[in-house]
Amino acid sequence: MPEQQAKKSGYLTDFLKEDYSGFVHSIFTHSLNIQLGKQLVHVSDLLEPLSAFGLKIGNEKMASLLKAVKINHFVNYQNNTLFFYNHLNKIVSIVSLEALITTDLTLKPIDFLPNDQLGETVFYKELNKLPLKMKTGLPLSTETINHIDELSKYPQEKLSDYSIFNHFVGRGIGLTPSGDDFLIGYLSVLTLFGQQKEPIQALRPFIRTEQTTDISLAYLTCLLHGVVNENIKDLIESIYSNDQKAIQSKLEWMLLFGHTSGTDTLYGILIGIKAMISKENVG
Repeated sequence: MPEQQAKKSGYLTDFLKEDYSGFVHSIFTHSLNIQLGKQLVHVSDLLEPLSAFGLKIGNEKMASLLKAVKINHFVNYQNNTLFFYNHLNKIVSIVSLEALITTDLTLKPIDFLPNDQLGETVFYKELNKLPLKMKTGLPLSTETINHIDELSKYPQEKLSDYSIFNHFVGRGIGLTPSGDDFLIGYLSVLTLFGQQKEPIQALRPFIRTEQTTDISLAYLTCLLHGVVNENIKDLIESIYSNDQKAIQSKLEWMLLFGHTSGTDTLYGILIGIKAMISKENVG
């Protein structure tokens, strides 16, 4: 479960130094997205994990905001404050970012690798127990299954240009298509092990407006900078932990997200770990 703390992603730090006009982009049960310039900003209550491009405010404040605004309502950002307007162009909510704690959601590569084999870790064993392939929202055509098999191997001789990623971006349904969630999970693991440089560069040209949804574009753009959601960072960084109960709890928490979003992300993480296990065996 996320910390009950008002905070904002460090990814937004430079962006929020300027003033912007925008609008409410999308609304959910506990959060909403606003479009400010070319940047989406996710605003949520304290029950949600901090988004890679988001901020968290008090539960009552968020509930009040969700009741007051609708999609396309005007939003203004100035002097470190968000002003939300109704259809009559009157201010209905003010959110100050002054007291929000800046949180770094950048995945840092592991400085040194423990002697433990990845395949023997509690994390991998618990993750491998989950029926991810059965429950993923990713349409598992023969082509997709073959691509996933290729991604699970290292060195990836057939992936010299990683054009395979083009198959996954935007694939599946939902506000964040399953293929995108899968890639975020997969590349998060490679980032943790410092193997992300070539794959991330190869992914860049496939992150296009016509390829996937606005929300997925925002998440994938963050991924290019090694920035992920709070729950993904917390989970990935426990990969060598021996605390079985804590790992089980984090995995269960991930499974709750979206229709299949959490499952798809975990599936990508599993395939990423398999690739790193393959690399261990080659090394």
